[in-house]
Amino acid sequence: MNALTTADCATAVPIDVERVDPDTIVARIRPDLDDPVFAGHYPGFPLVPGVHIFEFVHRAVRAAEPGLVLTEIVSCRFLLPFRGEDELVVTIRRTGELWRGDVEVAAVPVAEVLLRYQSEE
Repeated sequence: MNALTTADCATAVPIDVERVDPDTIVARIRPDLDDPVFAGHYPGFPLVPGVHIFEFVHRAVRAAEPGLVLTEIVSCRFLLPFRGEDELVVTIRRTGELWRGDVEVAAVPVAEVLLRYQSEE
C-alpha cells in the first residue's frame, strides 16, 4: 500500500505502508534532500524538521485507515536529529484510539509519536 500525497502535506515524499497485522503497520520513508524545506533548515547540515516526522506517522496511519480523523497529538518526542540521508522506518501500533509510532533510522530510535484518532462517522 502506498500513502498518497496531497496538497495538504508539508512534503510530497512518498510513504510505503504495509499492514503487518490488524493493529500494526510499518511505513518506510526516504526523505528527498532536494525538498525546498532543506534550503533553510540548517544549510550545509540538513535536518528533517520534526513536523515532517510527525506528518510521516500521521500519513501512514491515514493510508492504512482512511476513515480515521486525528483528534489529539498526545505526545511527540524527538530523540535524535535525523539528517535525511537514510530510510526512516516507522512501526505504528494501535491500542484502541491510540496509535504509537516508533520512528527509527538504521534501527536507532529517533522519535516517538502518540496520536489519538476517531472514526469519521
